[in-house]
Amino acid sequence: MRSSRSCRSLAIPLLALLLAAGCARFEPTRARQEQTDTFSAHLAERAERELIAPLSLEDCLVIAVSNNYEVRLADLNRQLYRIGKQVAFTAFLPNVAAAAGYNSYAKDPQVTDKRFSSVSLDASMPIFMPSTWFLYMAARHGYATADIAANYVRQGIVLQTTAAYFDLQAQRDTVAALETQLEAARELARRVEGLAEEGMIARWEGDQAIFAAELRETSLNQARRQVTVRRAELLEIMGLSPLAPIDISGEAADPVRPEGAVDELVLQTLEIHPQLAMADRQVVIQDHQVRQAFCNFLPTVNLFSSGSWTGNDLAAHSANWVSGFQGAWTLFDGLANVARYRAAKVERQQSRLERERTFLAVMVGVVAAEAATHDAREAATLAQRAYEVAAAKSADYDAKSGEGLLPLSDALDARADKDLAYVDLVRSRHQERLALANLELAMGLTLTPEPHPPVAEE
Repeated sequence: MRSSRSCRSLAIPLLALLLAAGCARFEPTRARQEQTDTFSAHLAERAERELIAPLSLEDCLVIAVSNNYEVRLADLNRQLYRIGKQVAFTAFLPNVAAAAGYNSYAKDPQVTDKRFSSVSLDASMPIFMPSTWFLYMAARHGYATADIAANYVRQGIVLQTTAAYFDLQAQRDTVAALETQLEAARELARRVEGLAEEGMIARWEGDQAIFAAELRETSLNQARRQVTVRRAELLEIMGLSPLAPIDISGEAADPVRPEGAVDELVLQTLEIHPQLAMADRQVVIQDHQVRQAFCNFLPTVNLFSSGSWTGNDLAAHSANWVSGFQGAWTLFDGLANVARYRAAKVERQQSRLERERTFLAVMVGVVAAEAATHDAREAATLAQRAYEVAAAKSADYDAKSGEGLLPLSDALDARADKDLAYVDLVRSRHQERLALANLELAMGLTLTPEPHPPVAEE
């Protein structure tokens, strides 16, 4: 009777739990709408907090290293490795387990019954288990590698933010130039159209001027749309909504080119580059893996102690305590430990080859980035010279066309060449700065700003 009543009392809460779980079923449409509303509100709040004034490059970098999702994921990965290191350390600590029980039985339910309780406490401590030490050392180096990787991710985000910032600034400068050119083209088209109506020039020359103004207007509209795209890309890198309103001030510190010849830059890079530091840690981790695999051939020894207490009158002793040593030694496991040891040695060789490959990749990356800075500088110099020549030619053709010494179409072509040269000049200046920023990242010299204090997520 008592047993059936207890089963019924247990069945009622279990049934209620199952019903509750059935009611809380997943509804995709509602879940998507709730997440959209919540995250949109969160993005709006974040934009309101961050985008309160025109942003300099340094402001954008601080926001990016605080909000960028790659940075935040790298930080979480570092936390996981830190927890893994802490878990590995627990292998050096004693293990203690406690258990308690309550028993009831009746030989004759109508006459008498019997109840008693029992408690046990078990403790063990590794005495000789060298594999735990190598496991812990591998976890320590894994955590250090994750820390270096998180900082390297920040350096990459700094470069991405810098590139997006200068792309947006260049596009805005392009729009400003095209707006000026459009006004000039429209004014010229009106003047040329008047001359064509008076018969002073050919009608097709007037149409050419009108077409030039229409072409400039199309280019301006395309450039304005690209500003929206560049703005959205910058906001996405900063962890903000691509639709948020943002204004940049254009302020940025002048980049400083690292001093020295290319071979000196390469040697400097090999001493400090984060990728090589991570590769070194990986080699050490594989060394510990080999040592850990070798420990499979060694015996292990534990110290243990176990105590139990019971209220059972039938037991010979109500309290029992046992202590001693336990040892285990795998004598033969089908040569699996030998295979694991060989595999660990092969993986260690792989990690060393990976480090050598990274070594060469870092070297060629510095060489290519250093050459790109020279290319960008020369391109900017040529763009400046090309604009000066095109501007002088356009002024000369305008003057000669006004005096009737040259056809008006030649003057329009010269002005179009000048406009294109100016747009190329604007872009080449920003490309030079981006080349220097890319060289800093290739050398591992990119400075990362301190992030904002973390804001509690909902």
